[in-house]
Amino acid sequence: MKRAKVSVGMINHHFGGKDALYRACLDEFAEIRLRALDRFLAPPSSTTELIVRMKLLISELLDLHLAHPEVVAILLRDVNAAEIWGPELERKLYEFTPRLARFFAEARKLGMLRADVDPLVVASAIYMSLSALLQADSHRARVSGASLRDEKTRTKLIDQLIDVVLYGALPR
Repeated sequence: MKRAKVSVGMINHHFGGKDALYRACLDEFAEIRLRALDRFLAPPSSTTELIVRMKLLISELLDLHLAHPEVVAILLRDVNAAEIWGPELERKLYEFTPRLARFFAEARKLGMLRADVDPLVVASAIYMSLSALLQADSHRARVSGASLRDEKTRTKLIDQLIDVVLYGALPR
Protein backbone atom coordinates (compact mmCIF):
# COMPACT_ATOMS: atom_id res chain seq x y z
CA MET A 1 0.00 0.00 0.00
CA LYS A 2 2.87 2.33 0.81
CA ARG A 3 4.48 1.95 -2.64
CA ALA A 4 1.16 2.76 -4.31
CA LYS A 5 0.64 5.66 -1.87
CA VAL A 6 -2.91 4.49 -1.25
CA SER A 7 -4.53 3.94 2.09
CA VAL A 8 -6.40 0.79 3.04
CA GLY A 9 -9.35 3.03 3.84
CA MET A 10 -9.51 4.31 0.24
CA ILE A 11 -9.37 0.76 -1.12
CA ASN A 12 -12.14 -0.28 1.26
CA HIS A 13 -14.20 2.78 0.30
CA HIS A 14 -13.89 2.29 -3.47
CA PHE A 15 -13.68 -1.49 -3.73
CA GLY A 16 -14.84 -2.97 -0.44
CA GLY A 17 -11.42 -4.45 0.37
CA LYS A 18 -8.21 -5.80 -1.11
CA ASP A 19 -9.84 -8.96 -2.47
CA ALA A 20 -12.37 -6.89 -4.38
CA LEU A 21 -9.58 -4.66 -5.77
CA TYR A 22 -7.73 -7.82 -6.84
CA ARG A 23 -10.82 -9.11 -8.63
CA ALA A 24 -11.51 -5.70 -10.22
CA CYS A 25 -8.00 -5.57 -11.70
CA LEU A 26 -8.30 -9.07 -13.14
CA ASP A 27 -11.84 -8.43 -14.36
CA GLU A 28 -10.79 -5.33 -16.32
CA PHE A 29 -7.86 -7.23 -17.84
CA ALA A 30 -10.13 -10.13 -18.83
CA GLU A 31 -12.64 -7.73 -20.41
CA ILE A 32 -9.91 -6.07 -22.50
CA ARG A 33 -8.74 -9.49 -23.75
CA LEU A 34 -12.28 -10.51 -24.67
CA ARG A 35 -12.85 -7.23 -26.54
CA ALA A 36 -9.67 -7.92 -28.55
CA LEU A 37 -11.07 -11.32 -29.48
CA ASP A 38 -14.34 -9.74 -30.57
CA ARG A 39 -12.47 -7.28 -32.83
CA PHE A 40 -10.37 -9.90 -34.61
CA LEU A 41 -12.37 -13.10 -34.66
CA ALA A 42 -15.04 -12.52 -37.28
CA PRO A 43 -15.24 -15.52 -39.62
CA PRO A 44 -12.36 -15.25 -42.12
CA SER A 45 -13.04 -15.23 -45.86
CA SER A 46 -9.68 -16.79 -46.76
CA THR A 47 -6.68 -18.51 -45.23
CA THR A 48 -4.69 -15.33 -45.73
CA GLU A 49 -7.29 -13.37 -43.78
CA LEU A 50 -7.27 -16.02 -41.03
CA ILE A 51 -3.49 -15.65 -40.68
CA VAL A 52 -3.63 -11.85 -40.72
CA ARG A 53 -6.37 -11.83 -38.07
CA MET A 54 -4.32 -14.19 -35.88
CA LYS A 55 -1.18 -12.06 -36.23
CA LEU A 56 -3.08 -8.88 -35.35
CA LEU A 57 -4.77 -10.54 -32.38
CA ILE A 58 -1.53 -11.98 -31.04
CA SER A 59 0.27 -8.68 -31.46
CA GLU A 60 -2.46 -6.81 -29.58
CA LEU A 61 -2.49 -9.41 -26.82
CA LEU A 62 1.29 -9.20 -26.47
CA ASP A 63 0.96 -5.41 -26.17
CA LEU A 64 -1.69 -5.81 -23.48
CA HIS A 65 0.26 -8.37 -21.49
CA LEU A 66 3.55 -6.49 -21.75
CA ALA A 67 1.85 -3.25 -20.67
CA HIS A 68 0.46 -4.93 -17.53
CA PRO A 69 3.18 -7.23 -16.20
CA GLU A 70 1.82 -7.03 -12.66
CA VAL A 71 -1.57 -8.42 -13.74
CA VAL A 72 0.12 -11.16 -15.78
CA ALA A 73 2.24 -12.05 -12.72
CA ILE A 74 -0.94 -12.35 -10.64
CA LEU A 75 -2.59 -14.54 -13.28
CA LEU A 76 0.44 -16.82 -13.51
CA ARG A 77 0.76 -17.01 -9.74
CA ASP A 78 -2.93 -17.66 -9.13
CA VAL A 79 -3.75 -19.77 -12.17
CA ASN A 80 -5.67 -22.23 -9.99
CA ALA A 81 -7.37 -19.62 -7.81
CA ALA A 82 -10.96 -19.98 -8.97
CA GLU A 83 -12.17 -19.93 -5.36
CA ILE A 84 -10.64 -16.45 -5.00
CA TRP A 85 -11.80 -15.20 -8.37
CA GLY A 86 -15.41 -16.29 -8.19
CA PRO A 87 -17.34 -17.97 -11.02
CA GLU A 88 -17.97 -14.88 -13.19
CA LEU A 89 -14.34 -13.77 -13.23
CA GLU A 90 -13.17 -17.35 -13.76
CA ARG A 91 -15.47 -17.62 -16.79
CA LYS A 92 -14.10 -14.37 -18.25
CA LEU A 93 -10.49 -15.38 -17.70
CA TYR A 94 -10.97 -18.79 -19.30
CA GLU A 95 -13.31 -17.67 -22.09
CA PHE A 96 -10.33 -16.78 -24.29
CA THR A 97 -9.55 -20.32 -25.47
CA PRO A 98 -13.16 -21.41 -26.20
CA ARG A 99 -13.78 -18.21 -28.22
CA LEU A 100 -10.59 -18.75 -30.19
CA ALA A 101 -11.64 -22.39 -30.71
CA ARG A 102 -14.99 -21.24 -32.13
CA PHE A 103 -13.08 -19.06 -34.62
CA PHE A 104 -11.04 -22.07 -35.72
CA ALA A 105 -14.17 -24.24 -35.87
CA GLU A 106 -15.70 -21.73 -38.27
CA ALA A 107 -12.48 -21.71 -40.33
CA ARG A 108 -12.61 -25.53 -40.41
CA LYS A 109 -16.23 -25.42 -41.65
CA LEU A 110 -15.07 -23.07 -44.42
CA GLY A 111 -12.36 -25.54 -45.43
CA MET A 112 -9.42 -23.49 -44.11
CA LEU A 113 -8.39 -26.15 -41.58
CA ARG A 114 -8.25 -29.90 -42.04
CA ALA A 115 -11.45 -31.69 -41.04
CA ASP A 116 -9.55 -33.86 -38.52
CA VAL A 117 -8.08 -30.87 -36.66
CA ASP A 118 -9.66 -30.14 -33.28
CA PRO A 119 -10.20 -26.35 -33.06
CA LEU A 120 -9.77 -26.47 -29.28
CA VAL A 121 -6.32 -28.01 -29.67
CA VAL A 122 -5.28 -25.27 -32.11
CA ALA A 123 -6.66 -22.55 -29.82
CA SER A 124 -4.99 -24.11 -26.78
CA ALA A 125 -1.66 -24.40 -28.60
CA ILE A 126 -1.75 -20.69 -29.43
CA TYR A 127 -2.86 -19.66 -25.94
CA MET A 128 -0.30 -21.81 -24.15
CA SER A 129 2.46 -20.73 -26.53
CA LEU A 130 1.64 -17.09 -25.88
CA SER A 131 1.67 -17.71 -22.14
CA ALA A 132 5.07 -19.41 -22.35
CA LEU A 133 6.52 -16.68 -24.59
CA LEU A 134 5.36 -13.99 -22.18
CA GLN A 135 6.53 -15.86 -19.12
CA ALA A 136 10.00 -16.40 -20.59
CA ASP A 137 10.43 -12.92 -22.07
CA SER A 138 12.52 -11.37 -19.29
CA HIS A 139 14.75 -14.46 -19.22
CA ARG A 140 15.06 -14.40 -23.03
CA ALA A 141 16.02 -10.73 -22.90
CA ARG A 142 18.71 -11.34 -20.26
CA VAL A 143 20.19 -14.37 -22.00
CA SER A 144 19.93 -13.46 -25.68
CA GLY A 145 19.07 -9.76 -25.71
CA ALA A 146 15.90 -10.56 -27.68
CA SER A 147 12.55 -9.49 -26.24
CA LEU A 148 8.92 -9.36 -27.31
CA ARG A 149 9.25 -5.61 -26.82
CA ASP A 150 11.61 -5.56 -29.83
CA GLU A 151 9.57 -5.34 -33.05
CA LYS A 152 11.88 -7.59 -35.06
CA THR A 153 11.93 -10.33 -32.40
CA ARG A 154 8.19 -10.01 -31.87
CA THR A 155 7.37 -10.26 -35.58
CA LYS A 156 9.59 -13.32 -35.98
CA LEU A 157 8.03 -15.06 -32.96
CA ILE A 158 4.46 -14.30 -34.08
CA ASP A 159 5.15 -15.46 -37.64
CA GLN A 160 6.77 -18.67 -36.44
CA LEU A 161 4.07 -19.36 -33.86
CA ILE A 162 1.33 -19.08 -36.48
CA ASP A 163 3.34 -21.08 -39.02
CA VAL A 164 4.13 -23.93 -36.61
CA VAL A 165 0.63 -24.13 -35.14
CA LEU A 166 -1.15 -24.01 -38.49
CA TYR A 167 1.32 -25.88 -40.72
CA GLY A 168 3.55 -27.86 -38.36
CA ALA A 169 7.31 -27.92 -38.01
CA LEU A 170 8.06 -30.68 -40.50
CA PRO A 171 9.37 -29.81 -43.97
CA ARG A 172 6.62 -29.37 -46.52
